[in-house]
Amino acid sequence: MVVRKLSTTRSILLFEGADKAAYWRRFAMLLTLSVVIATMGLLRNSGAVVIAAMLVAPLMTPILGVAAAMVMGWLKRAVTLALTVCLAAIVCVMMAWFLVYVADVPRGILIPDQVLARTDPGTEDLIVALAAGVAGAYVQINKSELSLLPGAAIGVSLVPPLSASGILLYFDEPAEAYEAGLLFATNLGAIILSACAVYLVYAARSVVFSKGKRKLNFTASVFVAIAFLVVVVLQLGKSTYNRYLETRTEAQLADAIRAWAYPVSVEIIRIDVNAQRKRAEVWLVVDLPAEAQFKVSSIAGLLPPKLRETPLVGVLEEELGPGYLAIIRYQPRIGAQIILGTENVQQAPDVTEITEDE
Repeated sequence: MVVRKLSTTRSILLFEGADKAAYWRRFAMLLTLSVVIATMGLLRNSGAVVIAAMLVAPLMTPILGVAAAMVMGWLKRAVTLALTVCLAAIVCVMMAWFLVYVADVPRGILIPDQVLARTDPGTEDLIVALAAGVAGAYVQINKSELSLLPGAAIGVSLVPPLSASGILLYFDEPAEAYEAGLLFATNLGAIILSACAVYLVYAARSVVFSKGKRKLNFTASVFVAIAFLVVVVLQLGKSTYNRYLETRTEAQLADAIRAWAYPVSVEIIRIDVNAQRKRAEVWLVVDLPAEAQFKVSSIAGLLPPKLRETPLVGVLEEELGPGYLAIIRYQPRIGAQIILGTENVQQAPDVTEITEDE
């Protein structure tokens, strides 16, 4: 493998060029535009608009500058750029909150899926960020591969999690906002470490492994970066375990509800379990007998006897345990099966049976 000249790494380190003020003005403008695009895209639940925000976001360059400064042993430069990135991240969160506040989005509406998608980071996000950091650093060194840069920008999510955090703070969801911020922190730490590895391989081994202050500065900065990433990984491990626990619990809960309702047809619209907050949400549609439409009675009186024998609350408590906040939404509907041209009216088959036949 060809070892690049140190000037390559220096050019990445001094990315602002001769006019630093002009660069940072452009940086502020692009960052503002990216936050506006990301926030509106998240509120509109539009993935395409969110991707556009990723392409506009200018955060990748100073983050790679942090890695280059670490490799060159320029500790002061690395700390300055790292603080700049952190300050920019805080400003992004505040801008997103302000945009939602100005738009006067009602707090009672359901939070869009694109926002919630940024609140469930896991170890797979760490792997994606590591790969994106390698790609971004590789493109910085190999200018002939600039066509790969948009892919690296899309692969790692920097501004959208910050916008999601601001939106969630507006919706009074601090725990979810923290998770979105954790996704940004994961991307930040992983990009810096993976970019350091690329710069070492391609450009600056002679500097890092030489004796003196630079080697000490590099060692200290990498130690801090690894410690930061370890803290993030511990949080991700907890989130990943909670997600696994929630997915397994949701599957078991769905099976228990079907067993509780059998032979009555019950369509499960949604089951959402949050193990950390000890909260479960269940949405069901219950098929009433065809003759229920001719009866005047309460909803409970129209239910099939099977569903009145054991309350659904008992099934939920058996699966989840005491202490959970359970939100149950169910809607009754008339279920009938008719042979057209005749008066043969029967109970509709179970929803799952129809799906399997199709």
